[in-house]
Amino acid sequence: MAWVTTGKHLLLVGGGRIGMNRLSTALQFDWDSVTVVTLDPGKDLARLAETDARVTLHGRPVRESDLDGIDMVIESTDDEALGRKMASWCRKRKIPLNSMDKLDACDIYYPALVFRGPLIVAINSSGDAPALSATLRKQMEEWMGPGWETAAELLAELRNSLPRSDARMDLLKGIAENRRFIEMIENNDVEGMKEFIDDAVSRIPT
Repeated sequence: MAWVTTGKHLLLVGGGRIGMNRLSTALQFDWDSVTVVTLDPGKDLARLAETDARVTLHGRPVRESDLDGIDMVIESTDDEALGRKMASWCRKRKIPLNSMDKLDACDIYYPALVFRGPLIVAINSSGDAPALSATLRKQMEEWMGPGWETAAELLAELRNSLPRSDARMDLLKGIAENRRFIEMIENNDVEGMKEFIDDAVSRIPT
């Protein structure tokens, strides 16, 4: 299940390399705001926070009041006591929490993500084998060339141009599952994909 971030507010607790990775990933989505609270943000995380107006960075311990108006919390520290405290605060307020390496505190698991335009592949091991998920993500990134992004954008454009109907669903499914079209994706044959889509649309019964 993918969670819509539009208009929502994220609290990220923790700094260092992991915190920077979490913030970098968060900024690829359309959060309305991202609040980062950490005792030691470090130069790289602070620099990253400066690049996006949605980010507010606090170099101090987290407070329960930091959860005011927050829709989701990501806690990425090695502090077990802090993880338990965050879980208590979040459950009291019914805010979903991801807590790094603290499975009992988690309401959601953090997936390894592959981005190709509007196409996002999420790889999850239910928190049990994150290193393996990360390895699979790297392999997926190598396998999924730029053609997948192009295809996703073309099919999204086609989907939005047609009225909702079973015929639209059958058309999109037929294109996406066609072996020739998949070969064009793998070869990043942009013109071929466009011609294939135009031909498929022209065959729709009127």
